[in-house]
Amino acid sequence: MTREAPSFESAFARLEEIIAEIDGGNLELDDALALFEEAVGLLRLTGQQLDAADLRVQQLLAEGDGWALKPFGGDA
Repeated sequence: MTREAPSFESAFARLEEIIAEIDGGNLELDDALALFEEAVGLLRLTGQQLDAADLRVQQLLAEGDGWALKPFGGDA
């Protein structure tokens, strides 16, 4: 049975929980390493999700009848 990947929002919320736990400083080394390992996996997942969303936005803009993506804050 394969587990469904968490949504971006739930993965991000879990990352925030992990950071708070590690920042608390009351963890055994093994527990801190386990949380760090989980965080790395979540960072990879959220990065992939953001990349997929960016690609989808690019595709939608390319199909957008002349709409063009302009860099934010760049020279206009």
